[in-house]
Amino acid sequence: MNKEENIAVSAMRTGFTLIEIIVAVAIIGILGTVATISITRSLDKAKVTAATEAVNNIHAACETYKMSNKKYPSDLNALVTGDDPYMKGGEGALEDPWGNNYKLVKKGKGIAITSAGPDGEEGTEDDIDSSKVAKTKD
Repeated sequence: MNKEENIAVSAMRTGFTLIEIIVAVAIIGILGTVATISITRSLDKAKVTAATEAVNNIHAACETYKMSNKKYPSDLNALVTGDDPYMKGGEGALEDPWGNNYKLVKKGKGIAITSAGPDGEEGTEDDIDSSKVAKTKD
């Protein structure tokens, strides 16, 4: 082989084959899918945690309201309205991470604050209830 043939042969061997490119793209696609699934699960857990904390905060605001007014509020809007609201954030503070409103439920002499949870339907397993949350923390 002369010098020109060596250059031509080495130039042909420096590129990637179509199969190598397809394998690389497939691997990147698989890694991207795994990362997306992992991030989605983390976001779902974060929303549940945020809703649980909000339920506890709203319940505490209701208890403060009761100390000041000798009764629980008739609805949650009483916590965010008026000159000196019991909670900051306005009506947005009364909305769970899935866009549904928290609910005030009278339970005997007390109350509970509930969220319908990720599915948005009340009475299902994923509901978040301040009376259940308080019991599980003990």
